[in-house]
Amino acid sequence: MIHTTLPPLNLAWLLPFAAALLLSIPSAHAQLEHKGPAASIALAATLPPYDVVSVKQNVSQNISGDVWSSTEIGIDHFAATNVPLKQILEFAYDVREDQIFGLTGPVSSARFDIVAKVLAPEGGAPPKLSDTQLAAMFIPLLNDRFHLTAHLETKTLPVYELVVARGGPKFQLSQTKAPGGGGGGGKGASLSLDFKGISMPDLASMLSDAVHRKVIDKTGLAVRADITLKWTDDVATQQGGPDVISIFTALEEQLGLKLQPSKGPVDTLVIDHAEMPSEN
Repeated sequence: MIHTTLPPLNLAWLLPFAAALLLSIPSAHAQLEHKGPAASIALAATLPPYDVVSVKQNVSQNISGDVWSSTEIGIDHFAATNVPLKQILEFAYDVREDQIFGLTGPVSSARFDIVAKVLAPEGGAPPKLSDTQLAAMFIPLLNDRFHLTAHLETKTLPVYELVVARGGPKFQLSQTKAPGGGGGGGKGASLSLDFKGISMPDLASMLSDAVHRKVIDKTGLAVRADITLKWTDDVATQQGGPDVISIFTALEEQLGLKLQPSKGPVDTLVIDHAEMPSEN
């Protein structure tokens, strides 16, 4: 089970949450790469709906003034407290916030408490669902409860290309031909990744979460690598200080790789319609 509490107005929660949830290996819920919204939609069509669903608007922040949220994922359930709809869309469709367009109206600023469960058959054990499956099962839930309709659209947007920096790679080639494990996390402003046997396309996919933009592998390296990467979050990087290192600098100094700005095709999710959820 993974449980995270997100601090007020600190977007640095995104990478540790995504790394722990999507990139930790081995895990009953492990998923090394983002497959995107089209794959999520296709998967949703093959899965049964959640058996128990509760969706309520959370109005506590209007009383206390605090902005916080929590998310919990188990083998048979998903629960979230005080989350905006856009965050649920990111989870369900496997997209980042910058890939979502068209969400407007009261539902775009409201926050919600959501519980969705899959019940065990009588006398049986609960089904063991992957995080990818639990996420995709939210797509019909959103259609039903938020009357959400959306379509996919490929847009030309700013991206980063992952390339080899001058001087060449600084990481060790892995002795394994398959992913060997690893994960990511953070403590305070410090963030880190530690992987055995990661491919360059998988590394690029993971870095997309860290830099809030699609990263395309242009290294030309058909290898698996053992890497350790340490850097500081966006807030600390902006504030500066002797121990601060941006992910851009860390990549070049520690791995011999570089992120260079470019433009390229990005699959986006365009919201055609969404409204406040129906009653439970």
